[in-house]
Amino acid sequence: MIAAVAVCLLIGLAMGDQWINPFSASNSLDQTILWELRLPRLLTAFAVGGLLALAGAWFQVLLGNPLAEPYVLGVAGSASAGAVTGLMLMPESSWIMSAGAFTGAWVGIVAVMFFSRLGPNRMLLAGVVLAAFWSAVLALLLALLPEQGLFRAFSWMMGDLSRSDLPIPLLLLAWVIALACGLLLSGALDKLLLGERHAEALGVDVKQLRSRLLLLASAVTALAVTAAGTIGFIGLVIPHLMRLIFGSLHRAVLPASAIGGGLLLVLADSAARTIIAPAELPVGILTAMIGVPVFLFLLLRRTA
Repeated sequence: MIAAVAVCLLIGLAMGDQWINPFSASNSLDQTILWELRLPRLLTAFAVGGLLALAGAWFQVLLGNPLAEPYVLGVAGSASAGAVTGLMLMPESSWIMSAGAFTGAWVGIVAVMFFSRLGPNRMLLAGVVLAAFWSAVLALLLALLPEQGLFRAFSWMMGDLSRSDLPIPLLLLAWVIALACGLLLSGALDKLLLGERHAEALGVDVKQLRSRLLLLASAVTALAVTAAGTIGFIGLVIPHLMRLIFGSLHRAVLPASAIGGGLLLVLADSAARTIIAPAELPVGILTAMIGVPVFLFLLLRRTA
């Protein structure tokens, strides 16, 4: 696994308009591109992909639904509404847009937390309704947004790793903390897979566990959306693949998902930069093109 991580990181560093040798110090321009542009973007992609995959694994257990993913409760919609609001207030400030996205995500989280006491099924239904509401708010904001801000708003909504303003150490620290928290809860998560009654009989405080999972998964999603916009299907597909490969125990699934989600987004972002170079595709388009057929294959495999 470590070797695969190293290979994918080197591929991500090398891919682009030209081959960059990370071990050569002869070309100062190449070194500047490598250390100031490629490496920060690569680390951002790895952290965001890993966070989305972890959130997906948690939401699937939390809601008892294998189709759940980080954006199912409307957090992405509220974050997008917040980002566009920030763009309307200060079109030239990336920090305001990121702050708006983070604030909007937490508004969505608070709304979901309010309905969490109704149980997972009603919470999921409330999340779907809230997602529709945030979509309507976002459409209204886009209609009011000046023309010069539309391209930036749409690129962020389709996933954009090129304009992330969050400090990379913060994202990597969040990745480590999220994985550590997941591993601490892995035993309880395994018991919750057996059903609420069985989990309670085995000593798990199900209500407390669900509250912790909801807060943790939502916070991770908010951070990932703030850093890179809306990037779908990683949190849906990667946990499924990892369960097929490593089984259902979360002490194996969670680390594998954190690494696998990061590697998928690194490779997708590298491909997005090169397919139509010098132009660039939104990375969310590629993750959807990869994720949809993989998910349909997994769905057919489960029903066969």
